[in-house]
Amino acid sequence: KEKLKDTPKDQPIMTYCTGGIRCVKVGAYLTQELGFKNVSRLAGGIIAYDRTLNEKAAEEEPLFKGTNYVFDGRVGRQITNDALGECVTCGSNTNLLSNCANDNCHKRMVQCQSCRSSFIGTCSDACKQRVLIARKKGGAIEENTGSAELQKDTNENVMTYRNLDDYSEGHSTPPPSFFHEIELNTRAFLPSGSHMVSGASQGKLLTQLASMTREGRILELGTFTGYATASFLEGAVNAGDITGYDGPMGSREGGPFVMTIERDSRAIDIAAAHLEVMSRLGTGEEAAEEACALRSESTKVPELDADSIVFPYKNIASCEIVRATDALANIEQMAFGDGQNIPAPFDLVFVDADKTRLLDYVEACVGSDGRSEER
Repeated sequence: KEKLKDTPKDQPIMTYCTGGIRCVKVGAYLTQELGFKNVSRLAGGIIAYDRTLNEKAAEEEPLFKGTNYVFDGRVGRQITNDALGECVTCGSNTNLLSNCANDNCHKRMVQCQSCRSSFIGTCSDACKQRVLIARKKGGAIEENTGSAELQKDTNENVMTYRNLDDYSEGHSTPPPSFFHEIELNTRAFLPSGSHMVSGASQGKLLTQLASMTREGRILELGTFTGYATASFLEGAVNAGDITGYDGPMGSREGGPFVMTIERDSRAIDIAAAHLEVMSRLGTGEEAAEEACALRSESTKVPELDADSIVFPYKNIASCEIVRATDALANIEQMAFGDGQNIPAPFDLVFVDADKTRLLDYVEACVGSDGRSEER
């Protein structure tokens, strides 16, 4: 109000914000309270501007530089590579935004990747020690940036890890934001089973294993909300790229292909929503935005009744979700060639289904002469 007190009431005023909502409120204040007559706003905010630019003028230089702060688990959406921020820890230039992993602090900050890893997502030594103490006592920490415990012996500080997951997270590049949105959606839609999500370390391992297969052909028993499925699909494409696959898009008949079997209808709906986004947009920031939007009140996850849903990916691989009442029966049918449209042999089978019948699944997968191949 003080800054605009001498501004003519007919002076054009243009407003913009993250998603356009705050601009509506600001515009109302400028016109109704301050009496300005020529107020406009950027419809949809920087989020819509970025999307429109990518869709209609991808070669045009964005007028917005750096990272756009967003109000979801990603915290920041990178628009350009300009590192306009200064790391709160070391002072180097960076464009990464985050919140301190110490829930009692939760400070919004700019922090480079190196400091984010060494400080396990916290803003200071004090917050780092607080997080380490909480983890040692079994406290829940949401930030997946590693959980090393710092111990002091008689000679020097020694970094140790409680388990292999902690070590892997501390020394791995974080997965794309899309995968974090799958975790958040699982907590929102299936909270009682959210602990079953594969997570960053396991997801990275599954992608790596799939990438090392002969043809990128994966069978998954137990889709849940699609985190592991999406990880396998990335690996299937990698396998196709590595081997120089140039045939038709992978399917049941051959080529890079992920078949995943699930019996829970709600889980199928959520997994399908995630894979549909991934099929169109990959796993980048735009995909993360659409996955995040699934939690909004205006968006409803479609309820599906099809027995099979197929999603193409990057013109190399495809993923098929199969609805089953008894996954073991499906596996036995495929293994012994009893039925139509039996898929070509798989390179890797991931059993994440009924734990009481694990041995039965294994025997069905490898015990037949007709469908098993040594890979």
